[in-house]
Amino acid sequence: MERILSSPKKTRLHGDVLQILFLHMDPILPLPRLKMLSVLYHVLGAIPSYQGSVGPALDELCLGLQSKEVAPALSGVYAKDLHVRLACLNATKCILAISSRSVPQDVEISTSIWIALHDPEKSVAEVDEDLWERYDCEFGTDYSGLFRALSHVNYNVRVAASDALVVVLDEYPDTLQAITIFYQLLSDSFKYESLATLFSLYIRDSGVGEDMIDSGWFGRQVIAMALHAAADVLRTKDLPVVMTFLISRALADTNVDVRGRMINDVIMIIDKHGKDNVSLLFPIFENYLNKKASDEEKYDLVREGVVIFTRALAKHLSKEDPKVHAVVEKLLEVINTPSKAVHRAVSSCLSPLMKSKQEDALSLVTRLLDQLMKSEKYGERRGATFGLAGVIKGFGISSLKKYGVATVLREGLAHRNSAKCREGSLLAFKCLCEKLGKLFEP
Repeated sequence: MERILSSPKKTRLHGDVLQILFLHMDPILPLPRLKMLSVLYHVLGAIPSYQGSVGPALDELCLGLQSKEVAPALSGVYAKDLHVRLACLNATKCILAISSRSVPQDVEISTSIWIALHDPEKSVAEVDEDLWERYDCEFGTDYSGLFRALSHVNYNVRVAASDALVVVLDEYPDTLQAITIFYQLLSDSFKYESLATLFSLYIRDSGVGEDMIDSGWFGRQVIAMALHAAADVLRTKDLPVVMTFLISRALADTNVDVRGRMINDVIMIIDKHGKDNVSLLFPIFENYLNKKASDEEKYDLVREGVVIFTRALAKHLSKEDPKVHAVVEKLLEVINTPSKAVHRAVSSCLSPLMKSKQEDALSLVTRLLDQLMKSEKYGERRGATFGLAGVIKGFGISSLKKYGVATVLREGLAHRNSAKCREGSLLAFKCLCEKLGKLFEP
C-alpha cells in the first residue's frame, strides 16, 4: 500500500488503497500514524484532486497522536504546495495535546510553527496564528532549525525562514548579538567551523568546480534576502563588521544571483546608514581597493563591488567635502586594474563626483589623455579611456570642446609613430560613444 501511495503519479489502485486506509483511522487503533501522515502528505502534493478526502483523514489521524509526535506531524509545513501546508496545520490542531495547550516546549515544534507563521502565503500564516497561540511557548534562542531551513530545497520555505529570522533579529536591542546570530547563519550555510574564518579574504574552496554543482547557492540566496530585510536593524557599531564580512565573502560569490543580491543589500545599508558614517566606511572600502590577491580574476569582482559601494557612499558627500578629492584619487588608482568590469564601475562612479572637481577639470582631463596614449600597459590605457568618458560625462558634453579632447584624440589617431596613441585614441572614442550616446558625434 505504501509503495502505491508513494507513486509520483495517480494509479488505478490509489482510490481503493485510500479507502482501505480511511477505514482504519480510529484514534484508539495502534497504527503507524506518523508514517501514514507522511504518505498522505505526499499523496496530497502529488494528486491535489484528493484534497476532499485526504484532509479529513489527516485530521482523524492526528486525533490519535501524542505530544512527542507533534514535531514530525508538522513536517507538512515544509511542503512546496500550499494546500499541503494548510492541511498539515489544520490537522495538527486536532492533536489533543495541542488543543488542550499541554505540549511542552520543543525546539523542532517551535521552529516549524514559527516558519509557518512567516509563510509567504498569507492564508498559511493566518491559520498558523491560531496554532502558535495554542502552542503557547516562546520561540527560544536555538536558531539551528531556522538556519537549516534557509537552505531548504523548497523556495517558499527559504523565504519563510528568511522572514522568520529577520523578526528574531529585530527583537534584539543589542544588534551585536543579532550580528553574531547572522554570522552563525552564514557559518552554517558555508559549513565553516570558526568565526575567525569569516573575516578572511573571500577565497572559498567549497569543492565547487567546473564539473560540480554548487548545491548551497539557494541557502546563500536567502541569507541575502534576510540581510536585505534586516538592514534597519544594524547600528553604527555593527557596520564595520558587517561590511568587512560581506565584502570579503559575498562579492566573489560564484552564483550571479547571490552576488547581485548581496551587492544590492550593501547599497541599501549604505543608503540607510551611509550619511552619518562616511568617515567610518570609506577607509574599509579603501583598504579593499588597495589589496592584492593571489587570484586577481576573482578579486576583480571584489574591486568592482567595492567601487559600486564607493559610488553609493559618495552620494552622501557634500560638494565641498574634502573627502571627494580622496575618493577621486583612489578611483583613478583603481582604474589601472586590468579589468573591464572594474573600469566600467569606476567610470560610472567618477561622473557624479565631478561637480566637486570643476577647478581641477583641466588637470584631470590632461592626466587621463596622457595615460591613455602613453602608458606602457594596455590595461592602464584602456582604464584611462573609461575614466575619461566618466569624467567628461560628469563635467558635461561642453567639456569636450572646452578642453580640446576631441582634437587631441583625432591627432592621436593620426599619429604614425605610436601605435599606443592610435589604439588609446580609438578606445577613447569608443568609450565616449558608449558613455555619452547620441550626444557625442566624433
